[in-house]
Amino acid sequence: MRSLSRHLLVVAILAALAFPAAATARRTLHPGDHNPAVRVLQRALGLHADGLFGPGTKRAVKRFQRGHHLHADGIVGAATWHALMRRGSSARVASRGGAVRLLQRRLGIGADGIFGPGTRRALKRFQRAHGLTPDGVAGPATWRALGIRGHHAILKAKGARHAVLRHRHASKGSAVRLLQRRLGIGADGIFGPGTRRALKRFQRAHGLTADGVAGPATWSALGLRGHHPLLRGRGGAGVVRGGAFGRIAGGIAAANRIARYPYRYGGGHRSFHDSGYDCSGSVSYVLHAMGVLSSPLDSSQLMSYGAPGPGRWVTIYANPGHAYMTIRGRRFDTSAQWQGGSRWSIFDRSSAGYTVRHPPGL
Repeated sequence: MRSLSRHLLVVAILAALAFPAAATARRTLHPGDHNPAVRVLQRALGLHADGLFGPGTKRAVKRFQRGHHLHADGIVGAATWHALMRRGSSARVASRGGAVRLLQRRLGIGADGIFGPGTRRALKRFQRAHGLTPDGVAGPATWRALGIRGHHAILKAKGARHAVLRHRHASKGSAVRLLQRRLGIGADGIFGPGTRRALKRFQRAHGLTADGVAGPATWSALGLRGHHPLLRGRGGAGVVRGGAFGRIAGGIAAANRIARYPYRYGGGHRSFHDSGYDCSGSVSYVLHAMGVLSSPLDSSQLMSYGAPGPGRWVTIYANPGHAYMTIRGRRFDTSAQWQGGSRWSIFDRSSAGYTVRHPPGL
């Protein structure tokens, strides 16, 4: 009985820690605001999170509002936060069904609802023609180019992988000169530190992820259509490489599977497959799906897992009483279930008192 009472007390404390972060983040935000809640908003929209509600953030907010049939005033109130939370609770991937039929109709091909080789070829042709990465995956940028607003599943052929490594990269040459001219800087054809700084300024101003890499979205924002190489400084690390992408995609899919499973103390520790998971059991399940953990760990053991410090894409936060993780900036945490029923959350929480670790290479 004493053990149960102690466990309930821990759960209550976690809920108390989670609610203030949500309340702070869900304040009404206006253009010109500069605070941590703006960073939460920017991460939810897939923007560079500098905490400043500038013109790029306002444009992204209005696009989101229009896509979700909200009043597109660029002000983030309760209705916009609610739509962001609903979208943020899962990252659905599909290879058949109504969304595939919609895609096929927009591509002008037979709509059988199955994402087969013909659909993939047609999608890649469309992507090349619209200056997108021709990876055969229908993500947010592709849906927008198809003229379809709102939140839609990520569509791809069953078992298909992103063709990230096949995309041509460059750090010098005529494409770099073209980029430099569009950025209004000296066009010497070499992607050096000055070009990277100018590119990141441009990306921030246009609501793009400020990674200093000129990809399809950046070329499009520069007003250049068609297929262009991915440009970055020599040795730059702005994209997820094929192996890492596969691990991250596997982790996200696993997190989606258990996102709404009930919290159960000790769940996921005897076996990765369970009817409910506690905090460290949830983290262990996702790490196992990424191929970076062979047996479940409790939160104390996660304090010495992997490598120290935050990862590039995956970070684990652990102390003797709790553990959670972030994947590509989005929090996966059992305490988030008190907010919306899902372990996924667009809201930050304080990491004070946690040991920060990451899987090597991620």
